[in-house]
Amino acid sequence: MRRSRGASSGAALAVLMAVACGRPTPTPDAAGKPDAAAEADAASARAEEAAAEEAEEAARVQELKHHVVAADRILFPYVLLLEGAGEKPEAPTRSELQAMVQAAFPSNLDDPEVRRLLAMIAREPSEGAKSPRLRPGGGGDLSDPDAYQEASELLTLLVEVVATDVLVGEAVLEDFELTQGLTPEERSSLPKRRWALVLRAEYRNQHGVRGLRLLQTLVRVVASELGALVHDADTLETVNVNTFAARRLRSGIGNVADQIPVVPFPDPDNPGALRLATRGMRRFGSVDLELAGLPMDPPVLARATFFLHGLALMMVRLGEVDRSGIAVELPDVITVDLDACVQAYTGRDAELPRCEECPEEVDVHLVEREREPQDPPEHIVARVVAPRPLSDAPDYDQRAWALEAIGSLFDLGGTSVAAGPADPAGPTE
Repeated sequence: MRRSRGASSGAALAVLMAVACGRPTPTPDAAGKPDAAAEADAASARAEEAAAEEAEEAARVQELKHHVVAADRILFPYVLLLEGAGEKPEAPTRSELQAMVQAAFPSNLDDPEVRRLLAMIAREPSEGAKSPRLRPGGGGDLSDPDAYQEASELLTLLVEVVATDVLVGEAVLEDFELTQGLTPEERSSLPKRRWALVLRAEYRNQHGVRGLRLLQTLVRVVASELGALVHDADTLETVNVNTFAARRLRSGIGNVADQIPVVPFPDPDNPGALRLATRGMRRFGSVDLELAGLPMDPPVLARATFFLHGLALMMVRLGEVDRSGIAVELPDVITVDLDACVQAYTGRDAELPRCEECPEEVDVHLVEREREPQDPPEHIVARVVAPRPLSDAPDYDQRAWALEAIGSLFDLGGTSVAAGPADPAGPTE
């Protein structure tokens, strides 16, 4: 009798524990096996738990798309299409590249910018792979306010010669829009340029993306010396050295519009509408941007382009790495104002339409979208939408918001504000 009561108590305890854990326990039948109904209940509970976990993971992944991060290191190449169709040429040595720079700036060899460029040329890729994050030269306290200034922003330079057709598709070189920066003679020479010199720098977004400016200075010097044409792997444009020099990034990153083309595409989510997307933001360590829901109206599309270039300038500024070297997560809401749009066109003879009665600023949110075939390789594109209280709502209307956002900055019938002059050029500019 005692043994029977103990067994009953043990069975009851097991049932209570199962109920407390929230899972049904199959009830043994006369033969000691779980009955079919209890087994089905247990299977159903397991399926519900798995579905809940999948839903939680999907929600986590979806939420991550709303957290846009700037790169802590930037790898960006320029492809120099070399003259001649003969045997593969030798890549210039680092000493030869330094000599080209010294010959280009004979009166400025002691200038800090020239010295930095010469130092960057000397850095082998293996050095960048081993280099620490933004840390003072001899180690030390990462909270030290001087660490940011002492840390290296110019990491490495890769130099190699590769067959042109490995890097640039034939259709790209035959596209007139992508080669309009060439003379007819230069365009006709493209099929004969069988070899390409790749200059790929690794740098950080510091000091007005100085690493990019120095890379572009090097490309300009080398292309001029070797008679090369310059191909941009992200925008797919091929230009001559004069066009490249005219578009180069100036100190103060004021002329972002010269660096970043804006390209129209059909908008599959809004039939009859267009979307505009930037190309080339990788060089700044930033995602590319896409504004959808735009009408096929040239004045509106022009103002949307001004809007995207102003946002691009804000992205570059907000993405500057901090003292720790950890990649920066951009704010959930970014405010774009008319001043940023105007500054993005610094140095251009351009006038942006002014709306004196408008707020002349607008808040935006960025959300990463799925990759599409036309996107730059291995690079993220983020959609420009309203802040989340609006854009997360079930009845959110991107077309209406896009027009409202543009109207907050510009007015179709307003006056104009001219872009300012470029900052005084340094020796490497």
